[in-house]
Amino acid sequence: MKIAGIVLAGGLSTRMGQDKATLHLENQSLLSRAVVLLESLHLEKTFVSGNYPDYDSIPDIHTQLGPIGGLHACAETLYGNYDALLILPVDMPLISAQQCEVLIEEFEKYPQGVYFEKVTFPMLLPLNLALKNYLAEALVSAQKKQRSLYRLLNCLKIQSVNYENQQEFHFHNSNTPNEWQICLETYKKLQTTKENT
Repeated sequence: MKIAGIVLAGGLSTRMGQDKATLHLENQSLLSRAVVLLESLHLEKTFVSGNYPDYDSIPDIHTQLGPIGGLHACAETLYGNYDALLILPVDMPLISAQQCEVLIEEFEKYPQGVYFEKVTFPMLLPLNLALKNYLAEALVSAQKKQRSLYRLLNCLKIQSVNYENQQEFHFHNSNTPNEWQICLETYKKLQTTKENT
């Protein structure tokens, strides 16, 4: 099973006001942090969805179409060379290897793909013709709702797995300056707790 890691980092970061990938946590950019995390899982290879020359990046074929646009470019580029994609957004800096490993284990039971219920990412999708065709069709649709991630999960019958055993803070996104501040405060509390145990 050849799994490629994908860091989704090609968005416009409009709500943040600056490129989220370049934000720093513990002297490490969020992009670098996500790449290092995926590389620690010993996947076949890790790629960045977006235009980042310092990484193995895959620019969008159709720009400004959100995560579906990034997934489409990755599927088109990697189809035939990998069996599945483990997808992690760049703006989820508190996710850990543990959550990704859970998905990899669950993927053995649910080869149609898996994600944690109530949250969209991370997700592990088989890189098959059904996914490739779905993404291609979604991008040419005139209806924006056709490009919804939830529609993809429903149409391709991707299996949700329970995340009650995972601490909820791991899945917090940092899409806005306020959410980023909350992330920094949560991270600081976690570090303090570690030092006191």
